[in-house]
Amino acid sequence: MSKLIALVATAVVIGGERTIIQPGEPLPDLGKHDERELLRSGAAEDPADTLAQASAEAGAAAAAEADFAAARKRQKEEAAALTGAKPKAPPAGTPAAKK
Repeated sequence: MSKLIALVATAVVIGGERTIIQPGEPLPDLGKHDERELLRSGAAEDPADTLAQASAEAGAAAAAEADFAAARKRQKEEAAALTGAKPKAPPAGTPAAKK
């Protein structure tokens, strides 16, 4: 596994001596069980996983925003078709006008 970073003060045994790893410092190599439990409890994080998750969330947010903009455009076009009016263009500089 990749290097974990402590999020809370974590006591580990290194070379037979108890050592406290401070938050923000990398943890030494641990067994898979220890790593899994530290991650599950929120006492440590894997920077690579955190970066991948943030990237995925940003992509999902962008996709949701694009879906919303497309649905809004369809709704305005449908409303305009029903009333026979032309849809008004959004003012320049609004998020809907930018591409």
